[in-house]
Amino acid sequence: MKLKCLYFPILIMMLSACSMQPQTHPVQVEVNKDVFVTLPKPAELGERLNVSQLITAQWGHAEGNKEQKLPVQLQVDQQSVVLAGFSAWGARIISLSYSGEEIQTYVLSGLADTLPKPEQVLFNVMISIWPVESWSAPLAQIGWSLVESDFERFLLDENGQIVASVSYQAHPYIDGIIVFKHLQLNYTITIETSKSDTDK
Repeated sequence: MKLKCLYFPILIMMLSACSMQPQTHPVQVEVNKDVFVTLPKPAELGERLNVSQLITAQWGHAEGNKEQKLPVQLQVDQQSVVLAGFSAWGARIISLSYSGEEIQTYVLSGLADTLPKPEQVLFNVMISIWPVESWSAPLAQIGWSLVESDFERFLLDENGQIVASVSYQAHPYIDGIIVFKHLQLNYTITIETSKSDTDK
């Protein structure tokens, strides 16, 4: 399936024209405190995507909840994942390119302490929409697993305890609102994908 993104040309121009020096990271991200997992390959999604998304992050406790919204452009093909997040006024504030071998990230100067890490945004997207089978080998390396029922996924640690849950509204999952809840780190990520024309 290929989804059409109205703003993808803008994303490409901004990523290619920027003069920043991105940072390179290994293809592992932190899934819990001091626990890191290798990401699946881009091609393991099994389809191409060009979509606009709104990612909303909520964290903290009842008396001090915080919320942050991040408009995101996401492109996936056989070779790479490209993700960019924008401010409310359209400026690119984070971006990421994942080749399957390395992750390159950029965060606008001065915002590193107030924005989620780009690689963490990537993990939340990939654990939510990449097939469960693509996560089997990476999670097995740390003794974890990902299980799925009709409209839910559960990320289980080595003791079988639920670390995170993902709930969906529709099939394919990306067609509806996706809610990722990290039960141990106490944050929630909501992913809303813009409606667009699709084709194989």
